[in-house]
Amino acid sequence: MVEITNGSGRNKTYQDRDSEDPATMEASADLSDQKARFCAEIAALATAVMGGDLTRRMHADYADPDLGRSSAILNQLIASIGDNLQDFNDAMAALAQGDLHRRVREKHRGAFGPLQKNFNLAIATVRTVLGEQGSDQFTDKAAKFRRMLTAFTRDETVFAIRISDEDSRPIPSPPHDLWLKLADALDGFSV
Repeated sequence: MVEITNGSGRNKTYQDRDSEDPATMEASADLSDQKARFCAEIAALATAVMGGDLTRRMHADYADPDLGRSSAILNQLIASIGDNLQDFNDAMAALAQGDLHRRVREKHRGAFGPLQKNFNLAIATVRTVLGEQGSDQFTDKAAKFRRMLTAFTRDETVFAIRISDEDSRPIPSPPHDLWLKLADALDGFSV
């Protein structure tokens, strides 16, 4: 008899078979191969997910119904995490575009629930502090900054490293120059 570890007892497919029967031995070897393949797929899935790849899925074509069901559940789990993260990514992208009215949909549960609630509260707080006129200014300034950032990152110029002496100013750098441009863009921004 073959037992499985993620079921509720002995697997019905293999229960009550004679351990000396060649068919039973073949089925046992097949289940062993399936378990090895299942474990390898879980390891590959975990590695992909830890690397940020939420598109990876397991095969669910196992003859053993428990392994097939477990694969399907793991695939649903990864898809759910990906959907939740996509909602937050979309909301953050809208904020980066200056949209202070975009909220994260209120469908999130578990650890994503408080994240969704806090993001929406933060956006509402910023909107309230800025007021309607300030929100419009924020949107305009964000668009201006986005255009500057796009122009800045597309610039193929190679920045030379300059050695400064004691009497010179700090060495300008691309991030420093970008911050100066951001400060200029936000100059005159008032609440």
